[in-house]
Amino acid sequence: MSNESYIDPLEGMLGRKYDTLRIGARTVGAGYPTYVIAEIGINHNGSLERAKQLIDVAASAGCDAVKFQKRTLEELYTQAVLDQPNRFEEGFQYFIPILREVEFGRAEYDALYHWTRQAGLEFLCTPFDETAVDFLDPYQLAAYKVASADFGNFILLEKLASKKKPTLLSTGMSSQEEIDAVAEFLFQRNLSYMLLHCVSAYPTPVEDAHLKFIQTLKERYGVPVGFSGHESGIEVTLAAVAAGACLVERHITLDRRMEGPDHTSSLEPDGLHELVRRIRVVDRAMGSPRRVVSRGVVRTQEVLAKSLVATSDLAPGTEIRREMVAAKAPAKGLSPLYLHALIGRRLHRPVKRDEHFRPEDLEDPAAVQRVPAFETTWGLKGRFHDLEFVLPYQPKFLEIHLNDQDLDYPFEELHQGRQYPYGLTLHCPTYWFRSVVNLASRDETERRTHIRIVQRVIDMARRLAGYFTGTPTVVVHLGGMDIEELKDGTVLRELAYDSLRALDWHGVRFLPENMPPRPWYFSGQWFDNAFCSTEDMLEVCGLFDLRMCLDLSHAKLYCNLTGEDYWRYLKAVAPLTSHLHISDAYGIDGEGVQIGEGEIEFGKAFALLAGEADLGAMSWTPEIWQGHLHQHRGSLTALERLAGIPELRPVWPAEVAGARS
Repeated sequence: MSNESYIDPLEGMLGRKYDTLRIGARTVGAGYPTYVIAEIGINHNGSLERAKQLIDVAASAGCDAVKFQKRTLEELYTQAVLDQPNRFEEGFQYFIPILREVEFGRAEYDALYHWTRQAGLEFLCTPFDETAVDFLDPYQLAAYKVASADFGNFILLEKLASKKKPTLLSTGMSSQEEIDAVAEFLFQRNLSYMLLHCVSAYPTPVEDAHLKFIQTLKERYGVPVGFSGHESGIEVTLAAVAAGACLVERHITLDRRMEGPDHTSSLEPDGLHELVRRIRVVDRAMGSPRRVVSRGVVRTQEVLAKSLVATSDLAPGTEIRREMVAAKAPAKGLSPLYLHALIGRRLHRPVKRDEHFRPEDLEDPAAVQRVPAFETTWGLKGRFHDLEFVLPYQPKFLEIHLNDQDLDYPFEELHQGRQYPYGLTLHCPTYWFRSVVNLASRDETERRTHIRIVQRVIDMARRLAGYFTGTPTVVVHLGGMDIEELKDGTVLRELAYDSLRALDWHGVRFLPENMPPRPWYFSGQWFDNAFCSTEDMLEVCGLFDLRMCLDLSHAKLYCNLTGEDYWRYLKAVAPLTSHLHISDAYGIDGEGVQIGEGEIEFGKAFALLAGEADLGAMSWTPEIWQGHLHQHRGSLTALERLAGIPELRPVWPAEVAGARS
């Protein structure tokens, strides 16, 4: 039968395309870290202790799951084969006695399940028959695996479909026509599944890997695709990840020279560690399918690229001619790409020599950006020089992200007793001269310096409280950031806790903020090794009786990196949240994105927050990266877009409609 005869049914089936599924607490698929399964199978050779050792190897390597195999021999083979395997082909003569020797029973599986869960791994298993499926019921498997030999076994697939669990199917022995038939079978039963590209040769020659078929599977069947490898070494598996495999499965062993059918195509502990390490590098390198200009690139661009500037002082009403425009760094204004759009426009504001032209210079001056107000406690981010600018918008507070020089800002002298009709939030500096402010620094001298910096911010908030309404707020990054990635942040958390014990925050609302996993500092990407997860935030708030600042963008990036469910994250921290930073996000490092231009479903997020906590008691502000530039253009646009969230209770009073000057 030709392939074409299967195309029409599949086209109809693929109206239900999906590119992710869940295995336990992890989301697996496009945009998420590669899910790594260490296939122990029967490489324990019947030894419970060896099986536990292999679980420990998988955990220390950073795998996500281990997998075993369960067989009921009487259901798999005819009685004649079981009684006298030597009368049959050499494969039976070799394989049947081994299977009898290595098969584990209930006691061993109970022990392995608990050992696996204590190691922090998912416990998975391949059932080879219906009785084996029922045997595995007590372990509430997060997913089932179907071996290549059973890919077209509709009897077994019917049994698995009745369990309504995600199912991973290896395709190593199947033609495309057979894959078509199984895909249609699974679709009719509404089963979530993943296809694993596989070649059932042990070991598989490199030239037989045919990794381009991974893309064929993704496009033809519209489901996540993984890779089950049997090759020697790790290069082919790494290439499979780069080719689009979102899950990989490799056999592991303590010694490839051991007796048994799978040892020779398995990875020893060092090989597994290296494979997982390199997969995580590839994960980070794969990034986003769209062209992304990262923060690091933008910071470099600001220094090296150029913006359009005026060659002389220009008065309002001037018609811009070519000789009035030059291109100079820094790149913080209108890009030279807009040179010809700018020429011929009439200015509606004064522009000084070397001042940047701005995007609004291309717009009709009669156009007014209407900015909503909100009945909830909303604010804007800015600097001390924005105190007067934000008044027409009537925010409930201004959040000032301090730099190292702001701690010496002569507020009383410059503002001379001016009272502001909104609250004050101070965000601790990100940098202190040439270091990142880090209350968990392993350099004791640096840590003590940063404790003093945070205390100065708290003292400043108390000192300025009388010039603003309500109790001032201080937002702090607790630390853990480094140029190196650490597997265990326990030491860093303890250092941060010691720093907190040295601080006095009475009289202010002191809020630690959840951190992004891959922050940008000094034009480069670092690692945040603490205070990204729900567990870390819940722990610090519980220990010090604090509430927190929830950054929705940071939380999304952390969940994208780890596979944790974003909605579970928000649900866990909502009751402890007092302040929200609101921006969109994409990938694992795209933070501070304009609302609606990333991956966050804000309608669902705010409905969940409102259901889990009192949203009216939370303060919030848009935190769009560089949103303060050009008279807060990015922040005001974010407010317009957030006006579509009913839980924020937007209003559009005429007096709050402000025009950009």
